[in-house]
Amino acid sequence: MSSISGSAVSAGLAAHVTDTLGGSAFFSGLRTGEVPAGVVREVFGQYYLWRNQFHRWFGVCVVKSPPFGTGFDTSFVLSELTEHIDEEIKGDHHGMAVAFLRALGVAEPSAIKALPVTDAYSASFPRRYLDPGRLGEEALAALAGREIVAPARNRLTIDALSRHYGVTAGLEFFGLHEELEVEHFKSLWDALVKGYLADESLLVDAARNEITEHVAFWDEVYAHAMSAAV
Repeated sequence: MSSISGSAVSAGLAAHVTDTLGGSAFFSGLRTGEVPAGVVREVFGQYYLWRNQFHRWFGVCVVKSPPFGTGFDTSFVLSELTEHIDEEIKGDHHGMAVAFLRALGVAEPSAIKALPVTDAYSASFPRRYLDPGRLGEEALAALAGREIVAPARNRLTIDALSRHYGVTAGLEFFGLHEELEVEHFKSLWDALVKGYLADESLLVDAARNEITEHVAFWDEVYAHAMSAAV
């Protein structure tokens, strides 16, 4: 099988990200400033609760990684996964997320209660990819797909919050790794397909589906928040 390079795949997935964000009720409304400020706080509060558990998704990929001594580049992939976790801790990303929510007007982030949709989304990745019938490469491709959403989503968020909602502090949380995530994806994808003999379209589909799932989560929270605000 001829492998598709990470650069080619990332270009295709970036187009899917653009289309998916463009079709999102929440991000379309955020882009134009039409989402009420209270609803914006609710939606980002739920995102915060999900993100507090995001490291567990990396753990799933570690658990599902192939053993050393195979054709799969296990050393490189594990290094990439642990580098993310290390940066999360050393960079105090949780502290930055709390500072962002406070700048947004959420006085006590610790008091936010998770919606059922947030709990379901947080549990969705382990539930799907810890299944013995799912490949570790598939889980890693899905995680890479979730990662490649971040640059466009974060840029939209920074622009909209500063332009329409008067938020100027705390946005450095979303300014992290705008370009780095794309380069990280390319190198991770190339390592992922090294020695992988199955149809690579399975991996591309996993990445595309995770992009769709991620944006759908925001929209489901948004729909709940809007109905509660009526």
